Amino acid sequence: MNKTASNARLKALLEELARLGSPVDLSVAVMEAENEKVEIEQLGGVIESQLFELQDGHVACLAWLAVTNQTSRTIHVIDVELRAPWDNSRFQWLLPSQVKFHTGRKRDCYHSVYQFPARGPEFEYREVINHFLLESKRLPATCPLEGVLLGIGGLMPAGLRHGQLVDMHLTISGADHAEYARTIRLWTERLLARTKIVKPRTSIFPRIVEEEAMLARDVTCTEPRPGSQTLASKRT
Repeated sequence: MNKTASNARLKALLEELARLGSPVDLSVAVMEAENEKVEIEQLGGVIESQLFELQDGHVACLAWLAVTNQTSRTIHVIDVELRAPWDNSRFQWLLPSQVKFHTGRKRDCYHSVYQFPARGPEFEYREVINHFLLESKRLPATCPLEGVLLGIGGLMPAGLRHGQLVDMHLTISGADHAEYARTIRLWTERLLARTKIVKPRTSIFPRIVEEEAMLARDVTCTEPRPGSQTLASKRT
């Protein structure tokens, strides 16, 4: 049974229950139908989409996604919201900045990058999909947008543990008042766990020191895909 037929059956069952007097939420069927129009898919391995702590204690959000408009018309975007299990009122999407570079000529040139504050990682403009959703505000028909969605919030909650997986709810709202939602899962990286240095008592025990350093990371995830090495190289 395809998605359209499955959703039609779900809607019919909910309407029948409502007719018989059962308290049901008919919006569930509507949401399923809307999500068939825009597919939001999380890409990469377990640790490639992350919540990581910046040097100033703020939490940064990084999610590798593919967003595809499955319809035959352009969908105009009016809002993109990411909801967290804590107070996320200070959250904002990262905007590109202009970086000057020298070409050997008299005139300087500029290019756009996405740079997290507090000595955070930097991403090339072509890697990021923020400007498609937040500046262009449209999803072209049958054209998948693949890349990283970047945001920054308030201070990282003290209760978040290094290596913890957190479910967050991403919602894209269209100009037609339809909402396209997806739960995404992010891996938590605490600053102290990332920068902890295990000093050897003596240089004749390098293997023991290496094992202690691995334990200190408290990483509970599987081995990352090769693409995550590129992400790690961007960190400072």
